[in-house]
Order: sequence, then C-alpha cells, then structure tokens
Amino acid sequence: MIEIRTEDDGKPVTVNGPHSSEGTRAIAAGIDAAVRMLNYATMPGNDGIVYPATVYSVYGELIAALDKLPQALQQMERWVGEQVSEGAVRENPDYGKHAGDAEAAHATLAGATLAACAQAAKLSEALGRARSAAGGLESVERD
Repeated sequence: MIEIRTEDDGKPVTVNGPHSSEGTRAIAAGIDAAVRMLNYATMPGNDGIVYPATVYSVYGELIAALDKLPQALQQMERWVGEQVSEGAVRENPDYGKHAGDAEAAHATLAGATLAACAQAAKLSEALGRARSAAGGLESVERD
C-alpha cells in the first residue's frame, strides 16, 4: 500500500479526508511516483514480473485507475467553471493564454478535459484487450 502525506511527519491523506489543496496536489504527485515505481518494477532484469499473471493483474489495476480518473478530471473542471462563474477566479492578463478572459480559459480547460476523459476510456479499452490476451498465458518449466 502506498501512503501519501503532505508533510514527512504528517498523517496520510485518506479517502474520507480531511481534504486540502496540499493533499490534492500530493495525491497527484503520488500517482506520478507510483507510475515511476511501476516503470522500474517492470524493467527487464528487475524481477518485478515473474509470472504472466502479474501482467494480467497489473493491467487490471491500471484499468481500474483509468476508469476512475475521469471523475477527478471532471470535478476539477466543474470547480474551475463554478469559480469563474462566481467571479472568484480570473485569468491573469499578463501571463494567461486568453488575454485575461477567464471564461475562454475555462472553455479551453473544459474541452481539453472532455478530450482527456475520452482518451482515458480508449486507453482503458486497449488495456482491457491486452489484459484479455494475457489472461490465457502461463509460465512453463524450462530445462
């Protein structure tokens, strides 16, 4: 199990909260760190994969994560949209990409979020096919 903390001596972030901006950023950083660890674990010679069943299981866990990701992306997009609508968030005209137009920035963010969610679904489907193919594989004794 991976624990995510906002401070070295702090309590782990949990599903039930309390939640904070620092915790939310730490969760995203934890996802990045977990993928990096997975990359190292799956390198040839690192013994992170011994059986085809491991590949099957890892694909399954990645599918589960991808299927949940759109919810977080959509919730962040909605939060930004609500904040822009209420006038609580603006785009800085000095370095924003939309000349200070927060509504245009949100529209771009919303479109990109929609596209990202669609790509996550496509990736999940592709991994499902890979998982299905791995499901029939088994190790054999070699002389």
